[in-house]
Amino acid sequence: MTIDFKNFCLSSLLIMLTSCGWQLKNTQSMSPHLDQIHLVSEEPNGQLLSELTRALEAYDIEAVGGDSKPDYSVVITDYRRIRRTSSMNNDARVAEYQLNEEVDFMVVDRSNNIVLKPSTASVERVYEFLETDVLASSNEERMVKRDMRLEIVRQIINRLSVLPSPNRK
Repeated sequence: MTIDFKNFCLSSLLIMLTSCGWQLKNTQSMSPHLDQIHLVSEEPNGQLLSELTRALEAYDIEAVGGDSKPDYSVVITDYRRIRRTSSMNNDARVAEYQLNEEVDFMVVDRSNNIVLKPSTASVERVYEFLETDVLASSNEERMVKRDMRLEIVRQIINRLSVLPSPNRK
């Protein structure tokens, strides 16, 4: 009898949560009319485009070539990566590095009209550098850079979620 009561309470809680519009943090809905998008960059095989393509696929949006004539194209105009010393230790050696990534992009329609004005997605992180364990520090830098790319992608996806319905001719 107690198991049935627990299942009933759990089911009731799930129904209440889903009916009130609650959703997981950082989840967003994408425009239902957006099914294909073209990604334009000077680095067509770069990691950023791979992550962006994967994120779009999670929303059932296909990244296609320009010859497919999708309604919109995301044009990445500049991608800047900066690594600089953030702090020094007592021996005047690097203790932390600061990483910055900035991506300038805009969205154009199939007639090359700007739909989303040029914007910048940016992220900054600091990580500790251990000169006694360079391999661990290198791995940490690699993981931080991947997280930064994912944050950039999230920012771009967030901007795409407000695209208007396309004017198809």
